[in-house]
Order: sequence, then structure tokens, then C-alpha cells
Amino acid sequence: MAKRNYILTQVENGGNFSSGISTHVDWEPRSNIIEAGDGELLIIEVELPGVNKEDVSIFLEEANYLVIRGIKRQPRLNASDVKRATYYLFEREFGSFYKRIFIDFPLDASRIKSTMENGVLTVKIPRKKAEKISVEVK
Repeated sequence: MAKRNYILTQVENGGNFSSGISTHVDWEPRSNIIEAGDGELLIIEVELPGVNKEDVSIFLEEANYLVIRGIKRQPRLNASDVKRATYYLFEREFGSFYKRIFIDFPLDASRIKSTMENGVLTVKIPRKKAEKISVEVK
């Protein structure tokens, strides 16, 4: 079986939250792409700690591009804590994210499944099975 090439492209503009803290532009969640079952299944794992599953969308573009996009919202302090809050370190990333993955085989869009558990989004994409056709020889 030939080795497959998956092209990843991340492009998305960040934004500003009402707190005045800017998000990183091009937040890129870490991912794994795994081929299983003799190439019959592609598994994509995306680390999304702190992201609500309602804030994630997954869709296909141009038949062979899987797009995962969403937003990681900044946790809010209550009003009385904001007056006394001083950030000494701010390393956690927030804001929009976007991941576009090219899949180089015919996929069965009707059987794509996704789950989100413990901050990891898992998308399973089955290969479309080739249909057997018979051709009459004359």
C-alpha cells in the first residue's frame, strides 16, 4: 500500500475579548492523523481542552477536505474578582481555530463519525468501498 500524504492548512484570524486581552492569531490545536484497518479508516484526533463541543463544527469542502473550526472561549472571572485581578502569567490560548485536512482517497461521507471526550475530538472517516461493476464483452 502506498503511503498517503495529508496536507494540513491552518488559517484563521483571532479576535479580541471584552476584557481587552487579544487572542493569538492562528491558534492551531495539536492533531494526530492515523490510518487504520489497512487504509480503510482514517482517524483524526484534535486536542481541544476547554472547548465545548457545541463550539466546534466539522464539515466537508470540495469532497476531500475535512474542515474543523470553532472557538475556545476565555473563562470569565466574576465581577468582584475582576476589580482585584492581576494576571502574572497568561499562557493559555483562546479564540478561533481552523484546521483543513486534505484526504487523498474517496471517503464515505455518510459514515463519518465524531466524538469529543476529555478534551480530544476524534473524527473517524471510512474509505468509500469500490463498487463492483460488470461490463459485458461483445
